[in-house]
Amino acid sequence: MGEPSVRFEQEPVGEVILQVHSVTKDFPGVRALEDMDFNLRAGEVHVLFGENGAGKSTLISIFAGALRPDQGTIEFGGKSVHLHSVQDARAKGISAMFQEFSLAPDLTVAENILLGAEPLIGPFIIRMRMRIKVREALERYGFGIGANVVVARLSRAERQMVEMTKALLTNPKILILDEPTASLTERETRVLFELIRTLKSQGVGIIYITYRIAEIQEVGDRVTVMRDGQHIRNGGGRQC
Repeated sequence: MGEPSVRFEQEPVGEVILQVHSVTKDFPGVRALEDMDFNLRAGEVHVLFGENGAGKSTLISIFAGALRPDQGTIEFGGKSVHLHSVQDARAKGISAMFQEFSLAPDLTVAENILLGAEPLIGPFIIRMRMRIKVREALERYGFGIGANVVVARLSRAERQMVEMTKALLTNPKILILDEPTASLTERETRVLFELIRTLKSQGVGIIYITYRIAEIQEVGDRVTVMRDGQHIRNGGGRQC
């Protein structure tokens, strides 16, 4: 895989909301990240680009709270943070949509999206309110799937939409998208790109993993190229 050739334009001007210094992560016999530096600004799409094994997945798993670094520091909103779990990261405002879904196939779309955050009266779930909230969210984001459909009946692209909705309903300050168009049609990809533009206008910082040069030029503001667990190049992308 060659490095992306992108047209450099103006640097994003939003404030830095995520700053990573010298992050290192080891697994048995493998150093996945070594002295990795990275930052993300509010209202930008920062693309991570690199071959398999470059360390991209490890880095975003650390951002999402799924892994903890062995060394280095993470600053979020100007303060040093320790992300103890995915739930902790989401509570702080960092949500991720990974390639491997975390959906319960026997539950409905609404039940999956609000799992653990169901509207309650005492110990009882208000299912009508749950369905209405999820239906409104799906319509707002342009996802044409039903709130009452059992997830096992959905295509991979539709399951991806469920994961995206689940992430967005936490009102994240940072959204991590791991190859989000891999299962999408051209029309679904256009819907996703419009949603990304809307989130950017609201000040959400987006970390976006892709192998596709055209996507970097379409939605990327900056690009970090990774190799062997390190960043080897930073540059600007094309403004949306």
